[in-house]
Amino acid sequence: MNPIKVIFIRIYQKIIYFFTLFLKIREPEVLVGPEAVSQIPELLTSKKKKKVLIVTDQTISNIGLIDPLITVLVMKHFPFALFNEVEINPRITTIEKGLEVYLEERCDCIIAIGGGSVMDCAKVIGARSANPKQNVRSMQGLLKLKHRLPLFIAIPTTAGTGSEATLAAVVTDEEHQEKYSINDPKLVPNIALLDYTLLTKLPNNLVASTGMDALTHAVEAYIGKANTVKTKKYARSAVKLIFENIKQAAVTGDNLTHRSNMQIAAYQAGVAFTRAYVGSVHALAHGLGAIYNVPHGYANAIILPIVLKKYGKSVYKSLAQLADIVHCPAFNSKKEKAEWFISEIEKLNSDMGINNRFKDIIKEVDIPKLASHAYKEAVPLYPTPKILSKKELEELYQEIRNY
Repeated sequence: MNPIKVIFIRIYQKIIYFFTLFLKIREPEVLVGPEAVSQIPELLTSKKKKKVLIVTDQTISNIGLIDPLITVLVMKHFPFALFNEVEINPRITTIEKGLEVYLEERCDCIIAIGGGSVMDCAKVIGARSANPKQNVRSMQGLLKLKHRLPLFIAIPTTAGTGSEATLAAVVTDEEHQEKYSINDPKLVPNIALLDYTLLTKLPNNLVASTGMDALTHAVEAYIGKANTVKTKKYARSAVKLIFENIKQAAVTGDNLTHRSNMQIAAYQAGVAFTRAYVGSVHALAHGLGAIYNVPHGYANAIILPIVLKKYGKSVYKSLAQLADIVHCPAFNSKKEKAEWFISEIEKLNSDMGINNRFKDIIKEVDIPKLASHAYKEAVPLYPTPKILSKKELEELYQEIRNY
């Protein structure tokens, strides 16, 4: 990339970084444990709420993960409506359907129970209800929301996205075949309820892919150029917890300790990237979700080591620091530590059965369009350790396809 262009991009990122240091980004109030759900009706009543919209998906509904919530609402006679049509990569049309239910049922607060797709969809339903003159596309980017969301409670049923802690929501624009992010502190949930028992019914392959999503958040936050002392602390803790727990969590679903630790790690990684941002891994993965409906965690798992190799020496120091946290062998150089850390990510994927199937998914003809969308998302906003050109992003898609 042209060195002068790189300088201007870095200046832009420095200005954004300086501005965000003064931006108030709240952390949600955290309720922990299976007994926490019983507090919800009284909590809503204390905040003078009248009716809640529960946002989830068909799978969560069918396997009964929402039953404890519905039971306690019924017992306490607190009115609710249910919207359970969220898909893997939530589309604008789905958000608008959810908004119709919210308005028709005269709800004044939202509970999202599910994975990242559910929480993202629910966030944007809330954003649309509070900002009726703004369509979803106009919310794309940074700080576009004019008004606060209604009271929002996030209950994650996966340990990966960290959406219960973040200011981001990712949506799929089916008309333009794009997947993009809405970023605004108003999207941070008011309350995050972390109930580790909700993770026991999660299939092992989903534990693995969502866990690698959390690892991607933590790593991209840590190696980027918009860190603070706090984001580094959260990212390091998340990486350590994930390396210590993810394989066991993906194999022994009845071991609540490992899945509970993964839930904490996902939350910490979410807090970290809320202020420190993500990077090229996410920009590349979002296109695959938009065009081929690839699950986000799976895409991140495959792409993460490939992008880290592409960054080269720009990430040796930071990856070496993360390698030390997860007890790498003694090496003589940062480069060796960084390469070991990347190889361990690949080993995690292999051990958990996350295999690259992109040869059968990515079409050669789509690569220029994918790279263009990834570039538009990442540049100039994402403070990546190395700024990648459109050509380099095309090369990466080829590597991902042929890895």
